[in-house]
Amino acid sequence: MKQLILVLSVFSLAACNNSSLSKKLKGSDSLAISFYYPNTDSVVQTVNTTEQKAIRRLLQFVDGKETEQYKCGYDGTMTFYIQGKLVLPVVFKYSEEGCRHFLFDEDNKLRSTKMSNEAADFLKSLAVGKSWY
Repeated sequence: MKQLILVLSVFSLAACNNSSLSKKLKGSDSLAISFYYPNTDSVVQTVNTTEQKAIRRLLQFVDGKETEQYKCGYDGTMTFYIQGKLVLPVVFKYSEEGCRHFLFDEDNKLRSTKMSNEAADFLKSLAVGKSWY
């Protein structure tokens, strides 16, 4: 009986990592992150990557727990691509602690997910030109 519970637990955890967003972005092979000038939608810096580890990590950040759709502006956009084709743009806010989130359209439904402190720190480091944090 204990073995059955353990097996079911493992399958439940694996299922959590297979959200519809994860499935949609699974084959992403490139990512562009654009950072805006404060309180505008003018781009100050863009970071591009084809590194799979980085793309997967950012996908994990975006595919978080749903939260309210804050109305406090955005610090930038993440755009996921598969073979040069736009798959999903994601806007984000990391600079205001009480308003950190990602916002994207998933199957014609606007979805907002909570941004972790780790994700905010990572984006902040990219915004100032670091490739690590």
